[in-house]
Amino acid sequence: MTLFQVGFLANEPLGGSEPNNSHELASAQPVPVSGPVQLSKPCAGGWGFALAIAAGADQVFSWGVNSATILAKAGGNEDGADPATLDEVASGVTAAAAGFDHGLLVVDGKVLAFGPAFRPAGTAPGLYLMPMAFKVAVAQVAAGEHHSLALAVSGDVFAWGSNAEGQLGNGTTTASDAPLLVAGPSLGPSDSELLQPLTSVACGARHSLAINAQGQCLAWGWSLHGQCGTGKAAPSVATPAVVQGLGPLKCTAVAGGMAHSLVCTDQGDVYAWGLNGDGQLGDGSDVSALKPQLLEDAALASESVVKVAAGSRHSLLLCASGKAYACGWGSFGQLGTGRFASSRTPAAVAVPAGAKVVDVAAGWWHSLIVTE
Repeated sequence: MTLFQVGFLANEPLGGSEPNNSHELASAQPVPVSGPVQLSKPCAGGWGFALAIAAGADQVFSWGVNSATILAKAGGNEDGADPATLDEVASGVTAAAAGFDHGLLVVDGKVLAFGPAFRPAGTAPGLYLMPMAFKVAVAQVAAGEHHSLALAVSGDVFAWGSNAEGQLGNGTTTASDAPLLVAGPSLGPSDSELLQPLTSVACGARHSLAINAQGQCLAWGWSLHGQCGTGKAAPSVATPAVVQGLGPLKCTAVAGGMAHSLVCTDQGDVYAWGLNGDGQLGDGSDVSALKPQLLEDAALASESVVKVAAGSRHSLLLCASGKAYACGWGSFGQLGTGRFASSRTPAAVAVPAGAKVVDVAAGWWHSLIVTE
């Protein structure tokens, strides 16, 4: 397998502005990521950093911006263009997530976190163990701008971090540095969609998404652009709600961007909703959608989409055929089409001839692609 990166990644201080438009450090053509081992499971972070799990070794590697001790490795505030191991974790990493300025790892069912976002009191820089109030094993994690989700093997979802837009889903706007149970069967016996076991979670910048065992998509948090899919724009959806407009469709994968959301179904179709100013919904327009819209495009006519990924304002679609497509904001080459340009419809990611894409991940202005 080969891991490629595209767009803008690394070597720029963490701050409040975009990298300059000279493209001196960006690439519009996927570039192989160099490293000591084969990296097969990518996670693209929010502000120019990335994580990847090594094939077969369950080690995690990081590269990119290291300001404010985002990365839990030696070297202070240095930026690294090449992947390096996280010093405190030699092996056993089964899942990882990269947020705007923090990261999450799952090791032996426990959640380890790093970065400045809502660090529990008394913890030092570097990796720290999240204090799970419920003694449950965690299977998956997701990271947003300044909040996090953990999916337990029981099907319960826990949330912590910033909560100004209700992204923790507990009905308040009070932040929490300890994980809170927000959905799943442990909340009590009920036929409610919110109490069914959850099978997948994702974070947008300030909204949260999940799929339950019935294949329904749930969303909560910031929805000013309709990214929670309730059918109306709202500053906040404070508790998990079923996304409207999907009917009996069974969702199999979900992703959240800065202010848009994506799902793919067991039929291989993609539905997108939320902000569309850069064409991230892929429908050829710049009109935002308050409910899921079927992505219909000639490029996808014979394709079956099996995974979706969302950057800040761009989207990636992985197809069963081994092809990948991208749409949305592309000024830093993050679409991987070979051009520093946005696309309002799905465009093919330019991987080497004969290569089959098997995984994708999207960051703020970069993307990661795994081929075999």
